[in-house]
Amino acid sequence: MMVQVRRATRDDEAVVFDLLRQLMTSATSESPVNRPAGKDTFRAMMDREELGTVFLAEEDGAALGLVTLSYPTAIRCGGIYGSIEEFIVAERARGKGVGGALLEAAIARATEMGCSELIVSRPSDLGYPVYLGHGWHDAGKCLFMRLPRE
Repeated sequence: MMVQVRRATRDDEAVVFDLLRQLMTSATSESPVNRPAGKDTFRAMMDREELGTVFLAEEDGAALGLVTLSYPTAIRCGGIYGSIEEFIVAERARGKGVGGALLEAAIARATEMGCSELIVSRPSDLGYPVYLGHGWHDAGKCLFMRLPRE
């Protein structure tokens, strides 16, 4: 398998959202995948690199996966850090190094952006061993709350 990893462009919007639908298998009409705000966020990321980066993995022009990064700011980091927000490898491409190639692209980009650390919250059971295999360390608990509160 000859996988190419590249930064996404605005022209990749449909491909990105098709892959995200695979990740968010319970994507309802309320899901960001199906809301205009999700597409607006993608477009903003394409226009303003400080908001985030989207990488696509492809083989012969067919999309195999994606990883997205955002760049929050924290005092403890002395500036920005990287956060992996979405990470998906198409079922047909799993176990073939696609996830690792995407993670390495994310690590390189976070380093290039000057991030002092890279995090992921709530990795999937499928993704967890891929992260560990690429030098990540389990840092424990992650808590979550939807806003606004109900």
